[in-house]
Amino acid sequence: MTFRAWNVRTLLDNDHNLCPERKTAIVARELGRHKIDIAALSESHLTDEGELEEHGGGYKFFWKGTPATEPRRSGVGFAISMQIVNRLEESPQYISNRIISLRLHLTNSR
Repeated sequence: MTFRAWNVRTLLDNDHNLCPERKTAIVARELGRHKIDIAALSESHLTDEGELEEHGGGYKFFWKGTPATEPRRSGVGFAISMQIVNRLEESPQYISNRIISLRLHLTNSR
């Protein structure tokens, strides 16, 4: 199983950006290209908390950010391969807009 950390600087989509692809789709493609199972994401700049599945990319995103009424200055999350998500016993735990935790049950086989 491959773990990585990535400061994505933002997962916000920008209507004025020349790239029409969602930021989560771009991140999912890069994670897949590098065969990363779980990526801890920082500086997502997303608000509140939530989850999103990138069907074409094969990853599910979980995040916790600041409330929508506050400036978007932080935010953390995980991008987890769908192969791993399907084996999770529980969703990630949101501690704050800067801390998120994930518990995995690991076996000897993988």
